[in-house]
Amino acid sequence: MIKKIALILAGLIVALLLIGFALPGKLEVSKNVSIHAPVGAVFEELNDLKRWETWQYWNTLDPEMKIQYSENTIGTGASYSWQGPKLGDGNLALSESIPDKSVSIKMDFGGNPASAVYSLEPDGENTTLTFNFANDQGINPIGRWINVFMKGEIEKSFDYAGEKIKSIAEAKPKFTYVITEETIPTINYVGLMHTMSPEDPTAISAQMAKMFTELETMLKKSKIEITGYPFALYPKFTEESMDMICAMPVSADARVPAKYKVETNAGGPAIKGIYKGDYNNLMALHLELDQYLQYKGLTMNGAPMEVYVTDPMLEKDTTKWITEIYYPVKKN
Repeated sequence: MIKKIALILAGLIVALLLIGFALPGKLEVSKNVSIHAPVGAVFEELNDLKRWETWQYWNTLDPEMKIQYSENTIGTGASYSWQGPKLGDGNLALSESIPDKSVSIKMDFGGNPASAVYSLEPDGENTTLTFNFANDQGINPIGRWINVFMKGEIEKSFDYAGEKIKSIAEAKPKFTYVITEETIPTINYVGLMHTMSPEDPTAISAQMAKMFTELETMLKKSKIEITGYPFALYPKFTEESMDMICAMPVSADARVPAKYKVETNAGGPAIKGIYKGDYNNLMALHLELDQYLQYKGLTMNGAPMEVYVTDPMLEKDTTKWITEIYYPVKKN
């Protein structure tokens, strides 16, 4: 009897192996979801592995899983490994991260390597997030059987992740202006400061014109080269009063008249917003930059700076005027 049972089991195993050889060696899954949010709001969820804890399906299957992150958790080269009583051991790495385009992944589920790509495509005010998974078990019949059972779980994992990422990204604040995180260089400049009320745009414009004209005339007479765009700094600002510095960039060794002094504005991390149009609504961009600071958990680390890329005296069409606004920052 035992011999008969053994023969039956052996036959079943042989049959399963033969069927395994007939199953596809490759497993490919592709799914997508439309998200009503800009590309950047979706990309940052994919590009930071620590954010994955809020939307990763596999974590829900093994709550006791222990995750060990690499020193770098953001962008190309970021990785983590896991150990869990249900999912066992494995690791995952971001093999390539292209900002606002795609994140490619290499992973290993207990000796079963696989790859995946999250790709992003703008679609009007929406973003299409597409997930592509690929696994090749070669001629391994057991691996081919594993793929049969894994296909449904892989699809389920993306459905879960896609809905979670959609919910997270759509809840984020939406910005009217293009805001980016930059590193600004150190700038040497000569400037003039004036304290006045921020509530009178006409008076502000007149005062700025007066100071920039004085600086330009002085530099021209002194034969000192202006090395970049004129800009303004606002080291102190309240609803009642502001300190405004109008400045012209010059070389560090510029020899200016005794009345003036070459100062230095330290460079470093900053957020940048681009404004197009006349100066009447510049405050709208300032307000969005302040909102971005709060959203990203950043703190101001210096004076806001407005850079006047377009010379109003040369370009009369106000719709073509470009102003760049920088807020120096540090992370909280």
